[in-house]
Amino acid sequence: MQTILDEGHTWFLESLAYEGGLTITLVEGLTGDTPQDLKVGDTVIENTYPVETNKDSKRVVVKFGVPVAWQVIDESYTSWDEAEVRDTKGYLQVLSKSKYLDYVNSNHGWYKDVGGDGAHYRVWTENEVIDVVAQESPEISQT
Repeated sequence: MQTILDEGHTWFLESLAYEGGLTITLVEGLTGDTPQDLKVGDTVIENTYPVETNKDSKRVVVKFGVPVAWQVIDESYTSWDEAEVRDTKGYLQVLSKSKYLDYVNSNHGWYKDVGGDGAHYRVWTENEVIDVVAQESPEISQT
């Protein structure tokens, strides 16, 4: 799903709230101005530029009006699943086939009788992956 998120360098989760819908606020990560040395184990990588948020970072709100289910996973513990069918590799994806969608449909599938089929949406950030099953596409706005 092509959105304004694809115009950003990368994104960090700023907040997630459930009040009258699921609201996900993202803040853009930008390349820092000052080089730093990065120590990884016993190795030092010199002159790296951190990705950080600052006053120039964009903020984007992704709002799901009536989500069926959602989960937030630490990005470090997420693995790529070749069996998934997704529309893009962007920051907001729509998955037509996934184990998470199968799980929601098999355990909470009665939602389809009330409002119709749902779709699996995935929001990728630097530190979290947010999976949402919803019956309507999210509203996306820049703040």
